[in-house]
Amino acid sequence: MCPEAWSSTMNFSTSYGVSTIARPLPVLSAADFRTQVGKNGGILEDFGSNTDWQNQITRSAITQNHNLSLGGGAKNLTYYASFGAQMQQGILKNNQLDRLSGRMNVTQKFWEDRLIIDANISFSNLVNLRPPIESLLGTAISNNPTLPVYEANGTTPAKFLNASNPLITLNLNKDINTANRFIANISPSVKLAKGLIYKLNYGYDNQTAVRDIQSLANLVPQQNGRLDTYNNSNQNSLVENYLTFNLEEGDHVFSALLGHSFQKIQYQGKKVFMFQLPHQVWCRINRIVLRKK
Repeated sequence: MCPEAWSSTMNFSTSYGVSTIARPLPVLSAADFRTQVGKNGGILEDFGSNTDWQNQITRSAITQNHNLSLGGGAKNLTYYASFGAQMQQGILKNNQLDRLSGRMNVTQKFWEDRLIIDANISFSNLVNLRPPIESLLGTAISNNPTLPVYEANGTTPAKFLNASNPLITLNLNKDINTANRFIANISPSVKLAKGLIYKLNYGYDNQTAVRDIQSLANLVPQQNGRLDTYNNSNQNSLVENYLTFNLEEGDHVFSALLGHSFQKIQYQGKKVFMFQLPHQVWCRINRIVLRKK
């Protein structure tokens, strides 16, 4: 094909962003806590630290967006393709959203435009990791600010008999949701005679989602191992046939349409629960779940 008959363009864009907590909830500092407990006649449990628990469970979150597109064509062919990737951290630790997406559109013409074929394909993949938000925030705003964050070694989250360390909660609990979607469509049309066109439209949509809610077995704080898995799938297929006829004679216009449509939808949902998992059994299951990602 000669160079003048073919053209193409490619574009790439990328962006980065940073998110931080705008206004932490107003709570007492360790010094204010010590003062207010005494003023109100309470019994002070002073563990000697000065901890901002909201600061311990939040972070400066990074968001990345990368997009690539390619388009072009020739006299009888046009195409467009794009791919995107997004990696978005949440302000809360252990909160992450990763998204991949892509699509491609192609139009091909044959026999002096008597036959035209349009095809479209798109896909998306989403992985969402969430911490136990309700218990995490509740503990962070209600914890004694004099409690230490770590043990004496400075790396192991401190354990308390009558309180919770939100860093341990982060390590013990995960909520992972993985969703995939694939959509395809092909639509050929052919000119059978003057004014008479037959068109076929076939579409397919497949969606799957898996959610794993995991709790590791632990002694302090005490909790049994548990795994809840939700599987959902949705398949949708569509077939349409159209025969159209258009005729113009002077001031008169005649149009006719004959069509047939068939659609099939299949939905399936499954739930699996595992309770009272000891630590040894949980380790094996956890490896399997992470491998599914």
